[in-house]
Amino acid sequence: MNVLHIINTLDVGGAERLLVDTLPLMKAKGINVRVLLLVASDSAFEQKLQTQGINVMSVNLRLGLFDPRLILRLRRLMRDADVVHTHLFPTQYWAALANCIGDRRVMVTTEHSTSNTRAQHWFTSQLDTCIYGLYDGVICISEAVANFMRKRTPRHVEIRSIDNGVVLPSVDMLVRAKRTEVVEGLADTDFVMLQVARFSDQKNQDCVIRSLKLLPDNVHAVFAGYGVRLDACRQLAESLGVSARAHFLGMRSDIARLWSIADIGVMSSQWEGFGLAAVEGMAYAKPVVASNVPGLADVVKFDELLFAPDNERALAGCVMRLYDDTAERLRMGEMCWRRAQQYDINNMVDSYIDFYNELLSKKGKQTKR
Repeated sequence: MNVLHIINTLDVGGAERLLVDTLPLMKAKGINVRVLLLVASDSAFEQKLQTQGINVMSVNLRLGLFDPRLILRLRRLMRDADVVHTHLFPTQYWAALANCIGDRRVMVTTEHSTSNTRAQHWFTSQLDTCIYGLYDGVICISEAVANFMRKRTPRHVEIRSIDNGVVLPSVDMLVRAKRTEVVEGLADTDFVMLQVARFSDQKNQDCVIRSLKLLPDNVHAVFAGYGVRLDACRQLAESLGVSARAHFLGMRSDIARLWSIADIGVMSSQWEGFGLAAVEGMAYAKPVVASNVPGLADVVKFDELLFAPDNERALAGCVMRLYDDTAERLRMGEMCWRRAQQYDINNMVDSYIDFYNELLSKKGKQTKR
């Protein structure tokens, strides 16, 4: 089976990282996978795929992601694929339109969120419905996303909820690091909350920063990631007088080391399709405190760890229960670890391949008619 994955670029992001983790496993299972980028990135993700023998191509037209000539260029590059699997807007649009020219491939796309800007406006929402109608199948990364998509997708399109998966830590990944070697300014007596996420309105790091004002002085927040709101969050920490307890690390590749020095994880999202970073923290046996929003709450599951969205007092209350009771923190960490085992990335890859085969079989029957 020849599967072509098309995505905007391979800059650092959740969808991009998931692709980088899954494609080598697909290849190992006998699937001939290729990646096509609308814009080359020369990123660590792109290099990682290439070193694992996966062909990464790029289009690189002058107008970038919004060049209409992409339709014809994609059509030519899609020709040899049995399945074309797209990720993210506007790739989803261009590839679907390209498939309308000549013989049609089996078209699949993945939806990652329970909300987007296009869904908030009548015209773009209707346009989305038309584009999704050109697909054979839509993979939703959680049941919450599937519910969102069922309202916006024509009935003839197969919608399949397949939970995201993570690479579960092996014994050699369970590193033990000294805090001072990983984050300057942390002491062994400090209580560390870790958030791994891009800085955006969605991820809402502001709520975590505001909660520091309500927590003991030895509670620190460590943030790994970058994004458009990074500077604003730094300024917020300064204005609240908690900058010494808010550590902004930027992009880090040593995520296992970061989890080894953390006491708990925290995800304060305003909305979330799934919560991949939450599962990763849980896989390291850390309790992950999370906002009670669809998708994320379905992953974390435990009421003791959920707080009302954008409510720093509720967040601080969840943190204090774990801060005050070490035995409870360890117990919740064990429960989170057990739950994370359900999200083995190998299970996700098998479900993807089964879905491809199902759609190919269905397409074959239609062709015979």
